[in-house]
Amino acid sequence: MPGESLRILLIDDDEEDRFLVRSLLQEGLPDQAVSVEEEATFERGLARIVEGRFDLAFLDYRLGEEDALALLSQAGAKGVTTPVVVLTGRGSEEVAVEAMKLGAVDYLVKSKLDRLGLAACIHRALDAARQRARLDLAKAALRESEERLRTLIEAVPDGLLVVNVEGSIVLGNAQAGVMFDYSREELLGRPMEMLLPDRFREAHVGHRLRYRAEPRMRAMGVGLDLLARRKDGSEFPVEVSLSPIRTGPELLVVVAIRDVTERKRMEKELRASEARYQDLYENAPDMFVSVDAATARILQCNQTLATATGYSKEEIVGRPVFEMYHPDCLEEARRAFRDFVETGEVRDRELQLKRKDGSRIHVSLNVRAIRDAEGRILHSMSTWRDITERKHREELQRRSEEMEEQNRRIQEANRLKSEFLANMSHELRTPLNAILGFAQLMHDGKVGAVSDQHREYLGDILTSGRHLLQLVNDVLDLAKVESGKLEFLPEPVELPKLVGEVRDILRTLAAEKRIFVETQVDPTLTDVVADPRRLKQILYNYLSNALKFTPDGGQATVRVAPEGPEALRLEVEDKGVGISPEDLGRLFVEFQQLDTGVAKRHPGTGLGLALTRRIVEAQGGHVGVRSTPGTGSVFFAVLPRRPRGAALESKGIAARPRTAAPLVLVIEDDAKDRAWLEATLSGADYAVESARTGGEALARCRDTAYDAIVLDILLPDMSGWDALRAIRAAGLNRDTPTIVVTVVAEKGKGAGFFIHDYLEKPIQAQDLLASLTRAGVPPSLVRPILVVEDDPADRRIMEALLSQLGYRPLVRPDGASGLQAAAEDPPAAVILDLLMPGMDGFQFLERFRRTGIGRRTPVIVWTAHDLTTEVLSRLRASAQAVVQKSSGAEALLEELRAHVLPPRAAGDAGSQRK
Repeated sequence: MPGESLRILLIDDDEEDRFLVRSLLQEGLPDQAVSVEEEATFERGLARIVEGRFDLAFLDYRLGEEDALALLSQAGAKGVTTPVVVLTGRGSEEVAVEAMKLGAVDYLVKSKLDRLGLAACIHRALDAARQRARLDLAKAALRESEERLRTLIEAVPDGLLVVNVEGSIVLGNAQAGVMFDYSREELLGRPMEMLLPDRFREAHVGHRLRYRAEPRMRAMGVGLDLLARRKDGSEFPVEVSLSPIRTGPELLVVVAIRDVTERKRMEKELRASEARYQDLYENAPDMFVSVDAATARILQCNQTLATATGYSKEEIVGRPVFEMYHPDCLEEARRAFRDFVETGEVRDRELQLKRKDGSRIHVSLNVRAIRDAEGRILHSMSTWRDITERKHREELQRRSEEMEEQNRRIQEANRLKSEFLANMSHELRTPLNAILGFAQLMHDGKVGAVSDQHREYLGDILTSGRHLLQLVNDVLDLAKVESGKLEFLPEPVELPKLVGEVRDILRTLAAEKRIFVETQVDPTLTDVVADPRRLKQILYNYLSNALKFTPDGGQATVRVAPEGPEALRLEVEDKGVGISPEDLGRLFVEFQQLDTGVAKRHPGTGLGLALTRRIVEAQGGHVGVRSTPGTGSVFFAVLPRRPRGAALESKGIAARPRTAAPLVLVIEDDAKDRAWLEATLSGADYAVESARTGGEALARCRDTAYDAIVLDILLPDMSGWDALRAIRAAGLNRDTPTIVVTVVAEKGKGAGFFIHDYLEKPIQAQDLLASLTRAGVPPSLVRPILVVEDDPADRRIMEALLSQLGYRPLVRPDGASGLQAAAEDPPAAVILDLLMPGMDGFQFLERFRRTGIGRRTPVIVWTAHDLTTEVLSRLRASAQAVVQKSSGAEALLEELRAHVLPPRAAGDAGSQRK
């Protein structure tokens, strides 16, 4: 290598030998620059040679206790590639061979060294090194290539097998073993047929033989879809490719095997998906149709369209799309098509298709364009959604809204009607009350003597007025039934008494026609709870009809009997002319009468039976009739014994007082004084209760509100002042007027109490009664009846009636003046109208009950208005009775007599006491 310096390492522990070798190297290579470095020890020599910076190394065989073989061995282990020539003092073939095995390139004997031999050795060593280097490179390249090939073969996801001419496996990759569940060793040398199911093995052998015999077939290669067999016998689909290779004279076949299980599964799912898509397309809820954009002819449609229209698919495909539309919307369909051609889409256009039978389908049209690569519209994909049901619902909704609006107007009309009826009730009944009231006073001679003719005319006025009032009441009741506002106020009913009252009301009519009325009430009916007013109304309508149609001198019978365990049956039988079968259906119908025309013999409007039926049915009952022409009729009503689904409220409106007389509590421990006080007060028409001790008095005052208290100071268990203090603290008698009775005047000790008077024993009767009167608690016989009424006619009627009966009337036109009159002249009872200008009846009641006299004074509400259950509930805690003005003044006077002792009776009682 002229021009390049040859780097040589000399390792020898003998300095003379090193000099000799260095000299020969410099003489033997005169044209070569030589750089020689020397080392004398084994360790230094090994370290320098491992550096790898030298082109050649000379190594003495003996290096102290070590030798060249050991150094070569360690250098080789460290990967040293520097060519080494071993020097030795004596020749030995065994050493030479061993050194060559360890990597030495030559072996020289020091005694035979010369210049030419050393130069030749160097050239041989360098050539050998170059050849070894080239060989090492080739081997490395081969190893790299083989490694890449192995890596490639193993990395292939397919199984690879190499098969010889006999069909035996000579090579295989790991994936093939995994695929078939064999190890690599189990595959080598085994026939290829073992990887196939038994039924395919014979055919495979024949195919392999043909493959080898036909060069053209081998050149093209073969791709096969087969079933393969795993070691456990399970089968799976594979795709096989064959590729021939020739190694010398031998022909081998590379078999590439791909597991296509997943592909087959996906293909199967794809086919199933396509089938499902096709099924969805054909049977989708919507109608699909594809239309050619140029010709407007149908290219394709689904079965849903065919089924909906009644055509077959063959009849639809190819025809113009406009023939599918109903003639009523054909122009709109053409506009939709033009919009599609211009814009490429149509959204939510409502049209109508025409069925084969001519009927129509309401559809919502949506169109999407299918375009070519240049964006030109080829055809459309249209969807027709059947909205017939939706249009039907919209129509129903529209009609429902119209009906709701109509219903709203009806409800508003009903509201206005109710208001009108309420107003009409007051406006009609108010003058009728005056007419009937004044006529009754004049007819009875209460305002002066009248002639017989006048009395007859007044009787006609009363009869006509009462008939008109009944008609008004019936019309109003019927209107309330129709509007669902008829209310019932159930309470325990004594049926014999109620039947007798209705019979007595109609006694005059029965007497005029000499008709005997018999009543039969089952004595076991003791648990009946009903609205007595409505029950009387039912019986009155039945019995008045019976009397009307029964000939003079006949008989009518009222029966009330059980109808099962939970109902009762009310019957009214007459011996009249009877009813023909064809006329029975006209009964219980509003304004229907069997006796019609201008010549009819019996008055009436036809409302009585109709209203009866409505009242009975509103309570869960039913009505009916049995009749035989020429014999008579039986009208009946079946009603529940007790109201259904509602708790029974207490009878009446407010608790009636135990007596109408003022109630005085006498607290006195002395028996003689107590007896005198009781006799004196009772004789003056006071109600008296007594207590002997303070404790007894406190017990009574906790439960009862008294009008006055007469108190002795000296009591056996406590001071009278202590008793009074406790009574005031209890609440009910906080403001009750108290008269102290004592043997010793102790007025100073009563400071701080509401003491109205002090009386020293012995007491005079007139002093005691005068003191009570000054305290605002006069005897009931001298107390007036307060009438609070805004209608002048009703005020005059009540003033006249009360005066005729011996009561002292105190009449006021409004609530404010009524309260003032009650404070100035405490009344024995109050007759109160509800609807008045300014302070109404409710406000009057509230303020009146807060006064001392008002706590125990009976109040009778007298009104011309129909009251709801809510209004009646408000009155229950305040008023003792409610009387409709339409019931007449006599009903009001009956309630008054029940709460206030009649003047004549009181006078009689007083005379007896005297």
